[in-house]
Amino acid sequence: MDTNDISGIDPNSVMTIAQRANGAPWRLGLAHARKEHLLIWVTRGAAFSVVEGRASALNSHNALFIPAGTLFSFTWETSCFGQTVALPVSNRLDWPDDPLLLRVREPKAQLTLTHYIEAIQIEATEGQPLAHIAASAHAQLMMVWAHRQQNQTLKNTAARRLMRAFSALVVQSESSELAGASMADFASKLGVTATHLTRVCRDECGKTAADILTQHLLQRARRMLEDDAMKAVDIARILNFSTPAYFTRFIKTHTGETPSDLRNAAKENRLNSL
Repeated sequence: MDTNDISGIDPNSVMTIAQRANGAPWRLGLAHARKEHLLIWVTRGAAFSVVEGRASALNSHNALFIPAGTLFSFTWETSCFGQTVALPVSNRLDWPDDPLLLRVREPKAQLTLTHYIEAIQIEATEGQPLAHIAASAHAQLMMVWAHRQQNQTLKNTAARRLMRAFSALVVQSESSELAGASMADFASKLGVTATHLTRVCRDECGKTAADILTQHLLQRARRMLEDDAMKAVDIARILNFSTPAYFTRFIKTHTGETPSDLRNAAKENRLNSL
């Protein structure tokens, strides 16, 4: 028996949208990529996503499948409710190769997806023998469901190819010479002008290329500050800010708080949650 489908399944594999954000909407709302696959299943209310530079409005019974390593952001209205499922990358899990947005109209299909999510959650939290195998089986059935629901393919236009290439470069910049690079540097790497890249980004998702880079940089900075409790001087160096003072101004401009304020508030929240 192959027991390596999803080894050591995380008890937090299934969480509500609000729980996944952990009280901080920026965790999902700023452009970023995740190491694991992510499903977002909206069951009530409205939300908005930008995945690989493509903007989409979501409402009740919309399912968004986001492969690991894909640049995306997700924002939602206060009335919105839904579940998220985070699963590790595995060659035993037939996750869609590309992002997938499904608008699920039939009640039976809606109930089927909800059932698979609930089944994964039960296996992840109840500690039954061979839970990771059972969770993997339900996850694979969920993937079969997704592939069967897919009924259209996006046109592979020049704009879409450019946005996907740009998004991939943004993700790669976390560990390359492009870390902290300007929008013009990204455009040059892609073989287009900065003006053209900005125009295509705005047409595809309503944001400029500079907006997306700023979001991605802010997401990384806040995770280092609030999750890792790193000092501003160290983050400024890692993210290629010219000086720690410039990094502090960047954080203050986009959050209204200083780096130390954000770090201390996150520390206090962790202590209060114990």
